[in-house]
Amino acid sequence: MSQIKKVNDTNTYINKNMVVSIVSLATKEISGVIDVYQSKRLSLRSLFNKNIGKGVKIKYTQFGVIIDIYVVVDTECEVNDVVFRIQQNVKNSLTSLLPIKIKSINVHIMDAEKKDSL
Repeated sequence: MSQIKKVNDTNTYINKNMVVSIVSLATKEISGVIDVYQSKRLSLRSLFNKNIGKGVKIKYTQFGVIIDIYVVVDTECEVNDVVFRIQQNVKNSLTSLLPIKIKSINVHIMDAEKKDSL
């Protein structure tokens, strides 16, 4: 039950894994993002929680949700533009799907790779 949090006074409960999935999908939609950062380190927690290491951390506070997104970007992209578009897309996706208040969306660039051109 620790993954499910009450988010407002109308007894709305939101599963943290669902928020992580929405954030991850909204991030991957942005051109210039190669992927969300996948942690190479596995732990006992990662065996039971499929979203651990998916490059998204969610923290509930009394003022709203704090979202940390860890991404790998294309070396050819303009980082400021990609970060802004990630923040906007995540905010729009979450607020349109869930009754959630967002305090901050922090984007961390973990690596840059050359995108494969197929």
